[in-house]
Amino acid sequence: MNLISVQSDLCTGCQSCEIVCSLAHEGSCNPSFSRIQIKKWEEISVFVPIICQHCENPPCITTCPTRARTRVCETGAVVTDEKRCVGCKSCLYACPYNAPVIHPITKRTMTCDLCNGQPLCTQVCTTRALSSTLDGNLSMEKRRAFGQMILHSMKLR
Repeated sequence: MNLISVQSDLCTGCQSCEIVCSLAHEGSCNPSFSRIQIKKWEEISVFVPIICQHCENPPCITTCPTRARTRVCETGAVVTDEKRCVGCKSCLYACPYNAPVIHPITKRTMTCDLCNGQPLCTQVCTTRALSSTLDGNLSMEKRRAFGQMILHSMKLR
């Protein structure tokens, strides 16, 4: 299974990943439709790509009252079934990465679906802040470090 490895210290905030994601999924070059979000603290030049880490035991799945959050067997991606989602945001609150995004029109959650195993965001990231990696290569230590970076960045606000 391919996952997306994040090295936030390499991110320049160019938003190429957000644009390609929104274009591929919604047909629009609009970052608000993207399943990946770049959190920005421009005054201190910190940019953190926030994207679903497709946890081994995703709290968003167990928290969802309508069972709208599921794992796609073929890719391992944790996604939202839009027909079941009621927009309660429980998955957003349960996610340790704050990865689910609220669709601006439908008001339902959406997350990275790994582009059927070939994540487009990793293909357009020129700084390699995002890269595609096999599950075995994305260690728990790296995921933990990513989570710590997100927490640290949130405290900077």
